[in-house]
Amino acid sequence: MPEPINYDHLADIYDNFVQVNFDIPFFLNAAKECQGEVLELMSGTGRVSIPLAEVGIKLTCVDMSADMLSVLRRKLESRQLSVEIHQANVCELDLGRQFKLILLPFNSFAEILSAEDQLKALKRIFQHLQPGGIFICTLHNPHIRKKSVDGQLHLWGNYPLLEKDGTLLFWVTQHFDPGGYIVNGIEFFEEYDASGILLSKRIVEFSFSLISKEVFEEMAQSVGFKIKTLYGNYSCEEFSDEKSPYLIWLLQK
Repeated sequence: MPEPINYDHLADIYDNFVQVNFDIPFFLNAAKECQGEVLELMSGTGRVSIPLAEVGIKLTCVDMSADMLSVLRRKLESRQLSVEIHQANVCELDLGRQFKLILLPFNSFAEILSAEDQLKALKRIFQHLQPGGIFICTLHNPHIRKKSVDGQLHLWGNYPLLEKDGTLLFWVTQHFDPGGYIVNGIEFFEEYDASGILLSKRIVEFSFSLISKEVFEEMAQSVGFKIKTLYGNYSCEEFSDEKSPYLIWLLQK
């Protein structure tokens, strides 16, 4: 079985190459509307967590990577923000209480690779949701995402290093496993100083699953979720299998 990415290997450079914020207004709006405690799963270094905490959302963050959470703690401390943090696997989540809203941003549910573990995670999430509460789960649209899986090596980004004078190059190659629903790949990271001299290079393997609308909907309903809404993007447009980049599920308990 392929393995999901080990984010401990990337925690020190993650914020250099993951700087997207197109989904932040969507999650801010959802958190403000819920008027209750929010649980963010697979929170990483706080790309979504920090904006939520800055507007006063009562937030609990969970991630498996100790190193990613260390970065999150440093960022919270530097901003004088307070968030409850737990290191845990979402498939084994047991916080002993329930939340009004649970978020799983940035297509991260796809990093749970087996159908068995996906079902375990959904059951744990359901248990942590208050009656009437909402779970927002974001996924790639397999029909669209498949188009970028071509087995070739691509330069995905050229980024200035945030804490030193230099540049980070981010290369990716990806391909399907024989079954066609798991994408395996390798990420290459090269750090250069201001004069273009290579300082370091690292290679990280990754895998994620492409989960169809039908498969996810069946799993969610089998756990007890009601499908409240399915959006195709963060502008809340109706999902289209042929055009939408994402499946943004709003599931209710």
